[in-house]
Amino acid sequence: MNNKLLLGLFLFGFLSFSQAQINPKNIDIVRDKWGVPHIYSKTDAETSYGLAWAHSEDDFKTIQKTLLAGKGLLGRKLGKKGAAIDYFVQLIRARTVVDEKINTLSPQFRKVLNGYVEGINAYAKTHKKEVTLKRLFPINEKDLLTSYVISLAVMDKVDRVIGDLFNNKITENPYSIYGSNAIAISAKKTTNGKTFLDINSHQPLDGPASWYEAHLNSEEGWNILGGLFAGGATVFQGVTPNLAWGHTVNYPDKVDVFKLKMHPTKENYYEFDGEWKALEVKKVKLKVKILGIPIGVKKKAYWSDYGATVKNDSGYYSVRFAANMGIKAPEQWYYMNKAQNFTQFKKALQMTAITGFNIVYADKYDTIFYVSNGKIPLRNSRYDWTKVLPGNTTKTLWTDFHPFADLPQILNPESGYLFNMNNTVYNASGDNDNLAPMQLDQTMGYPFKDNNRSIRFQQLIHKIDKVSYDDFKRMKYDITLPDSLYYNMDANTFFRLNPEQFPIIKNYLTKLQKWNRVADKESYGATLFKVLYDVSTRENYKEISLENAPEIVSKAQEHLLKNFGSIRVKLGDYQVHQRGDVELPADGLPDVIAAMHTRPYKNKERVFAGESHIILVQFDKDGPVFETVNAYGGTNNPKRKHYTDQMELYVNHKLKKMTLNKASIYKDAESIYHPE
Repeated sequence: MNNKLLLGLFLFGFLSFSQAQINPKNIDIVRDKWGVPHIYSKTDAETSYGLAWAHSEDDFKTIQKTLLAGKGLLGRKLGKKGAAIDYFVQLIRARTVVDEKINTLSPQFRKVLNGYVEGINAYAKTHKKEVTLKRLFPINEKDLLTSYVISLAVMDKVDRVIGDLFNNKITENPYSIYGSNAIAISAKKTTNGKTFLDINSHQPLDGPASWYEAHLNSEEGWNILGGLFAGGATVFQGVTPNLAWGHTVNYPDKVDVFKLKMHPTKENYYEFDGEWKALEVKKVKLKVKILGIPIGVKKKAYWSDYGATVKNDSGYYSVRFAANMGIKAPEQWYYMNKAQNFTQFKKALQMTAITGFNIVYADKYDTIFYVSNGKIPLRNSRYDWTKVLPGNTTKTLWTDFHPFADLPQILNPESGYLFNMNNTVYNASGDNDNLAPMQLDQTMGYPFKDNNRSIRFQQLIHKIDKVSYDDFKRMKYDITLPDSLYYNMDANTFFRLNPEQFPIIKNYLTKLQKWNRVADKESYGATLFKVLYDVSTRENYKEISLENAPEIVSKAQEHLLKNFGSIRVKLGDYQVHQRGDVELPADGLPDVIAAMHTRPYKNKERVFAGESHIILVQFDKDGPVFETVNAYGGTNNPKRKHYTDQMELYVNHKLKKMTLNKASIYKDAESIYHPE
């Protein structure tokens, strides 16, 4: 590298850093009685700095995990598991796209990014005992952006597709029962003439993808309260004085797999448009912590014209996806945060930089809107994109993406409501307002699946002409399964068995089939169903049939008898919401509207995902009135106050009143301080 280039890089780095210098005394962190941080400053960059500081106080450990991935250092911290992620990061060239595209970001947003980076670095410098790996700090904006690329790739299930390829399996369009809810109801369909919005993403309750609640406010017009993940420099979903939106995961075709035709004798050459091309082969150096010692490991990473390439027993496969082709997703969230009305919000959406997620929107002007957002490739319709594609022709090498106008979307439907519960885009409103398949390019790969939540919501909304706010809450917190079940496996089979034919499990089946489908914590029948669900999913049954269903019931019965001495067990005794020394009975089941997902805990089950950060909003012309709740509390730091103080609210379907009003927030503050 020549001296001029070195000097240029130095000056660029110096100028970027010097421009981002922030005086922490200009930033107020105002903690309310729940410990939620309200960040006030003059500029957006200062607010982002304050967010980084406050979030670090509450969950620095998790933030570091996210940043370790961005710097390729997880192997040094987590061993083999971390090294696998480090390899994935290099395989998909996450840092390369950041290096190539960094200058596509707006100067304003880079100030925000650098404000966040400066806040994280300042916290690490003054809290050295909390730093988990010294090599991590200082971080820079590229490290942060790389973590965004990785996170979006994981959200799009790219890691699953690549992992399956390494294990000689081909993944179809990944679909998960884990999901989220979002509902918007127009003022014309509410009893009080207000516009309702339910923001109810179902996420893990712990870890990098768990929600953190914060309020961001600057004199440059940033004013939003909502949820974000560790390492997030903006709010991802939330409420502003004028508008609000929620995200749910969507399932268009986001990842394509291509089979390469390799040269019969020449190693690492593949055919493309009638010519032989060399695979790019990079030697990846990983550091893996083994017995506390970082050990060097070398692996090969392949790259074709299609992208990241995996070699397995069946040959070479390339994986192509949008998440490693751009870096503007966080900038799009920033402009969504800053939008003052639907026109500005839609302009932000037209960036189509966020690679997935449904968006359900409402505002104080009684605009409701749904879009299945995404960065979706423009594909050749002559090919079946649900299958493995031939990787030998430009005809399958897509390079462009659908504009926003092509995406499935509905604005202000006649029905007066919009919803998404990770179900098909063809069922988002009343029948007359829904999209028809012919209206969409089918190569987008949007599925036609509904689920228990979407079916149940329709049952509820169709019974009500005008929705009161109490009705709205009841629908959001509904814990009843529909009469016909829509799981990935046919759970209806358990209800078709004749108890008289199976004497050993007769009592179990009889009680199950009399169950009212309500997943209340006091319910005995809900436990019977939940144990069946757990056995079916955890013991790798590919289907539930009349032949194997009795076996599953027998195993469920044995489990309850072994751990409880009876099959008569309340759901709240079987499944709990637990953190630290707090343990509370929890209702809900997988794929009821108020969903709960659990993992084994002692002889019980512990909630690990589902209902998480919830925001219920009412809009009128004066703005929002809203309530929120988080699964545990305002902090994930066990040494800090508010570690568990929202758990009672959470399990009892209650919320806390929140506000964007500055005077009220300062007046009722538990503490007000500057970052150190």
